[in-house]
Amino acid sequence: MWDVFVSYSRTDAPRAGVVVSALRAQGLRVFVDDSDVDDFASISTAITRALSRSKALLALYSVDYPARRACQWELTFAYLTGQREGDPRRRVLVVNPEPTNEHIHPVELRDARHWPWPGTPEAADRLAARAGAYLAQLAEPMGETADAGFVPWLPAPARTGSARFVGRLAEQWQVHSALHRHRAPLIGQSGADRAAQLRGMPGVGKSLLAQEYALRFRPAFPGGVFWFDLHAEPGGRSAERTTERYREQVSTVAAALGVEVPDGPLPRLLSALAVVLGERNEPCLWVVDGLPDGLSAEQLHLLRGPHLLAATLVTTRSLRHTSFAEPVDLAPLPAGDGYRLLASRRAPRTEADRHAAVALVHDVGGHPQALGLLAELATRAGFTSLRSRLHSPGTDVLAAVSGGSLPALPRPESGASGAAEDAHGPGADSGAEGAGSAGAGPRPLGSERPVDDVLRLFALASPAPLSPAVLEQVLSTVHPYAPWEAAGIVDRAVDALLGDGALQPDAHDGSWTVHALLARAVRRHDGDTARQEDLRRALLHALAPPPRTAGENGQRPAPRSDASSVTDTDGWTAAGRRVSDRRKASRGAGPVERAAAFDLQVELVTRVGVQPLADREGSLREALASLHSLFVTAREVLHRINGEVGGGPHGDGIRYEGLGGPAPLLLPAIATGLLARLRPFLSHWHPALEEHEAARPEGVSRPAHERAWDREREMRTALAELREPLAALAGRLGRLSGVDLRDPVDD
Repeated sequence: MWDVFVSYSRTDAPRAGVVVSALRAQGLRVFVDDSDVDDFASISTAITRALSRSKALLALYSVDYPARRACQWELTFAYLTGQREGDPRRRVLVVNPEPTNEHIHPVELRDARHWPWPGTPEAADRLAARAGAYLAQLAEPMGETADAGFVPWLPAPARTGSARFVGRLAEQWQVHSALHRHRAPLIGQSGADRAAQLRGMPGVGKSLLAQEYALRFRPAFPGGVFWFDLHAEPGGRSAERTTERYREQVSTVAAALGVEVPDGPLPRLLSALAVVLGERNEPCLWVVDGLPDGLSAEQLHLLRGPHLLAATLVTTRSLRHTSFAEPVDLAPLPAGDGYRLLASRRAPRTEADRHAAVALVHDVGGHPQALGLLAELATRAGFTSLRSRLHSPGTDVLAAVSGGSLPALPRPESGASGAAEDAHGPGADSGAEGAGSAGAGPRPLGSERPVDDVLRLFALASPAPLSPAVLEQVLSTVHPYAPWEAAGIVDRAVDALLGDGALQPDAHDGSWTVHALLARAVRRHDGDTARQEDLRRALLHALAPPPRTAGENGQRPAPRSDASSVTDTDGWTAAGRRVSDRRKASRGAGPVERAAAFDLQVELVTRVGVQPLADREGSLREALASLHSLFVTAREVLHRINGEVGGGPHGDGIRYEGLGGPAPLLLPAIATGLLARLRPFLSHWHPALEEHEAARPEGVSRPAHERAWDREREMRTALAELREPLAALAGRLGRLSGVDLRDPVDD
């Protein structure tokens, strides 16, 4: 029997030697593993036997310790032994050579017998004496029960993990805590306390992390690991087909356990299996890999382990199953882990190569699947050349790996997850799931599908987040959406993208963003680049700051720079000088812009918004139709002026005066202001009036029913309040075109 098993990373061998010598000087029997293994299959029987015959494990927990697979397996062995005895910290001693303890997982060990690094021989002797005193209180070794030995994995074949799996230590412990939270005396004994869900975007490594957890923590589940693969086939799958496939795999497990598979519905089969699991009376792990979106609450409930002895772990890209199980969100790899994955097959050989490798990790946003594909490509060329290929046009380098694939664009309209997340391809071997069948590429985006348009906007804004308000503002200005439809369209589109794992929550006020790799896929593989360009322009106008106005008390606005004299919509040059209306018309706008301003002014001054609607006269429905027609005209003018003038030298709709450049475009700011005035009015009053019209009794005329509306006067008041700001915009259009249609015509 050994008193203590010393677990350490090979990079800490000199430090381990100091600790081992001090422990042996105290007369303790110390086991030290000098082998160097890094996968579960290579962990020897000798190591397992030594652990079972040791009273406790002493972990030299440096920052390198979590990165060594064998170290974490040894630590888990001791932790689970203590957990079965009532205190998971009972069999673990920790020596921390680092100045902080944030690298130590699980967090419970930060409060365990946790000693700092002994900096002197005397300190090492004191540490050894304290360890000896604690070990003397432990009468028995950890024992064979700490190792489950053979743990059945059904349906066969068993997963084996990956030798190049990196990081994710904290997430594994979060999963374990969630699955065993019911053991805490202050936590309610509910089924949800035995369930956890790994959530994340496609290719982020959910399936492989679940495998790693099942392999590393298998001693906690001697009853077996039951793995059900529900990843969708290419093209998606219905909820009914998902349930059918699940039943087929459950039937395989039941038959392997000697259960006579009954005919009939799935609950009958699960009930028969629950009886057998209860008779076996051993904890087991029930893994549902690739849980799709779009299942009902009843269908989700059938995916839980059929007995309370079964802890349920699901992987899903959907963010809409929050109530089903405790979520553990899987983010892209941090920079250090991403670099280790990228360099796992070929280390950078020059300083330039190293800098390129670091940049590649940032370029793909720490996405494990992409890093795995790049790591394979790096075996054929340097990282500098590889980065150039990543950003070059033409064939996507991420599709060049044999058996590899591009991260698939979401298919939220299918009602389930999009492309399969294959846990056995090259991406999976590098710590990620695949995101589509090999060579399939991403699906094309539709020209005017709302979900696709919203995804385009997120990709165009990436890495900046977008709020629902900005999305509504943009969609209300592009064909074919009406302003009163924008809010509902955005809500449904965001919900669908959340179901497919395409969105990531931003820390600021309910905004969302998309991962850099998904944004790249949208920008590179969008089949309708014209639609993308329309949305880009509308997004720029929505995000652009409002035009500068004269300061209070007649003060001039601050100049933009000393070198240019950009003219704004109120007639100030960048040098702070006022220009005349005639000069603004001649210098601030070209013939195309002036003609467009005149056309828009004609539409504006003839509409109800500028022309007053007498009390109890006219039709509110016709007024709404008139303003909507004006809205459409302003939207068309906005797109036309950008297209005809070319959007400015920088693609931002601004022309720069000074340094040989022309003056800025003024019309886009005016048209955007007009849209901003009309949008809230139309969005509010169109559905309100439509609801009243739907309740019109038979035999009552439309005008009479409208006059009987209890909100008629309120709407007329709101309509009258539009007159002043719309008239002001008409005046600006008149100054821009050189013809103010509001003025009386002289004979």
